[in-house]
Amino acid sequence: METTYEFETRRTMDVVKEYLMNPQNLMKYVPSFKGLKETDHGWELQVSWVITLTLEITRQIGRDEITYLIKKNNGLIKINSYLRFVILPTKDRTVVRLTFFYKGPFERIAKRQTEEFYKRGVEIFKEDLESMGSRPAEEAVVRKSDPNSRLTLLKMKTLLSKIIDRGELDDVLEQAMIWSVNSEVIVIVSDGKGKVELVFDKGDLKTVNGDFNSLNDKLTVLVKGS
Repeated sequence: METTYEFETRRTMDVVKEYLMNPQNLMKYVPSFKGLKETDHGWELQVSWVITLTLEITRQIGRDEITYLIKKNNGLIKINSYLRFVILPTKDRTVVRLTFFYKGPFERIAKRQTEEFYKRGVEIFKEDLESMGSRPAEEAVVRKSDPNSRLTLLKMKTLLSKIIDRGELDDVLEQAMIWSVNSEVIVIVSDGKGKVELVFDKGDLKTVNGDFNSLNDKLTVLVKGS
C-alpha cells in the first residue's frame, strides 16, 4: 500500500526540514505510536495498534528529502514501511509531499487509518510550524536599528541556505569569503535561539555581531549576496 499527501506552510525550507528531522515531532500524528527510544542504529518505536509491536526505524537525509525506514524483520509478523518527506520550496510557501508505504498485516485498516491521520495531521503540522521558536530565515535574521537594513537584506540574493553541524562552519565561511571578492556578502548563523551575523567584503571579514560560543552544535546558515 502506498499513498501520497501534501502539507503546506509559510515557513522556510530550512525550518521545515529541521522540524521533520526530529522523529519526536512525528509521534503526535499517529495515536498508536506510544514510545520512541534512540538506539545505536536509529530508534525503536513502540506501537499499540491492532497488535502491539516494536519497530526499527532508521533515518535517511538528503538535500530536500527525509526518509524514515520502518521495519520489523524478526518473528512471525513482518513489516516493511517508510515515510518519505520531499520538501518543495515555492515563492511564498513550502510544500511537503509525504509518501507513506506499508507492506504488512492489516493493510486495508492501515490505509483507512492513514486517511484519518492525514486530516488531523494537516492541523498539527500547521500549528507546530507556526509555534516553532525559530522563525523563517528571512524574518529571523538581523535586526538593525536602521529600518532600511531589513529591506536591503531581503532584496539580496540567497547564495546558500542549509542546516549544518558546527564542524562544517569553516567551509561555509571560507566560501562566503570567496563570494565576497566582487560584492558584499552577509552570513547569518543561528541555532534557533541565538544568532551571529558576519559581513564579508572584498575577500575580508568586516564585522561580526554575536558570539559563536553561545550557539549549539546544530546550526542554520543563511548567506546573502548581491
